[in-house]
Amino acid sequence: MAIAEFIKSPLTEVVCGVEFSAPEFSAVHFGLYWQRIREQFPVPPQDLPPIVDIDLLPTLPKLCRVWFESADKRQLIQLQANRFHYNWRRQSEAEKYPHFEDIYPKFEQEWQIFQNWWIELTGLPLQPVHYELTYLNQLDKNFGWNNPGDTSKIFTFAGKEWNGFLEKPRLYSSALEFILPNNLGILTVSLNSRLRIEDNSFLMFFELTSRSVDTSYNFTDWFHAVHEYTVKAFLDLIQEEIKHEWGFQWLA
Repeated sequence: MAIAEFIKSPLTEVVCGVEFSAPEFSAVHFGLYWQRIREQFPVPPQDLPPIVDIDLLPTLPKLCRVWFESADKRQLIQLQANRFHYNWRRQSEAEKYPHFEDIYPKFEQEWQIFQNWWIELTGLPLQPVHYELTYLNQLDKNFGWNNPGDTSKIFTFAGKEWNGFLEKPRLYSSALEFILPNNLGILTVSLNSRLRIEDNSFLMFFELTSRSVDTSYNFTDWFHAVHEYTVKAFLDLIQEEIKHEWGFQWLA
């Protein structure tokens, strides 16, 4: 399969995740799990607000989310009582982003380590419920985006040009949802502008998140199929001129 590559890419983060059912999971397990992975993820764990689905709101007080970071901060594991997420994070604009073929095996390895650790500890297998794959892109003036007035120059679905009665908006937000083919799930696309405190400039966050309907698909097959679809969706949502400016090319 040909690989899509940009000489200059706005991609800042890739997240591969699994939602699972493990009623026995408790707060003590976070520390026990860190002991297993501490050599690869030595940064002291950080507590964060949980990711919560609407149907889990009644259990919110029981949930927490913990980060485990690698020393170079490029790899991150997010863990809560019903989710396991592996993140690759870009640390500088000069850093060349790895392809999915490099990221996915690391996620699969860490997920397997987590499953093995859980079985050794409890004797019970984890029950996956959903798979998730997210691509997060961050755009600023280096990618042709200075303010919400530039949004239509970059994205094929943002048609408004702010040259009428209304001046360009201070902030911009939109969301789209697509049904993935072959019952793979749902793709959610979101655009959100935010203020960067350091220099008082605005950034645009362009996120594509796919979530499976269930786990009837083979684990590896789902992630590779959704990755391929996400790449094609990304290209379809970006203007041709911008793709040229970012140095888009297909690699054999």
